[in-house]
Amino acid sequence: MNVLGDQAAQAFVLGAALGAAPGPVQLMIVNETARHGIGQGFRVMIGANGTLFIVLATLALGFSTADPSPGIVRGLRIVGGLFLVSLAIRELRSLRRASTNPTSETPVGGRLGATARGAALVILNPGAWTFFATTAAAVMARANAEGGRETALFTAVAMTLGVSLTDLGSALVGTGSRALLGERALTWVRTGLSVVLLGIGAGFTIQGLLRAS
Repeated sequence: MNVLGDQAAQAFVLGAALGAAPGPVQLMIVNETARHGIGQGFRVMIGANGTLFIVLATLALGFSTADPSPGIVRGLRIVGGLFLVSLAIRELRSLRRASTNPTSETPVGGRLGATARGAALVILNPGAWTFFATTAAAVMARANAEGGRETALFTAVAMTLGVSLTDLGSALVGTGSRALLGERALTWVRTGLSVVLLGIGAGFTIQGLLRAS
């Protein structure tokens, strides 16, 4: 296999593994798809994966990223955690209102659309920036060294496609739950996903606050 194909294959597998790891983006895709259909899940994917590709392409073009400073990581944990908590609380409130009035559900992200929420889930995720600064930066630097910018950009595309493939699986899970489960069971699924999202957000926030003290 040539350098281009070898780098792309490794990046695709890495991206697929990254997308398969349960996280805020995957939870939001499942939740939004279960709630509003696969189109809404795709919008979250577009925002998250589009943001991912922009960062990867920037690295592929030779713009290295420094390891985030402790202060930046703390800030990301607090801001990102509070953002996740706010999304989870909005969803839980919406579910509670819908239990008494099915027509009263409100958008989970308030004024933010699904695409913007997907982008924010990447931008405000401290784990994502740690990945960008370490693993992703190393992969892009190696691709640049072995095949130049064209190979590095193709590697960025391959990694994004790998993530997108597994995120598509999350959307299909949401579609399946919407089609197979009754409304009551679907409500419990959405409640469970929201509680998990709340826990992740609270964990990020607490970590940031403890490290700031």
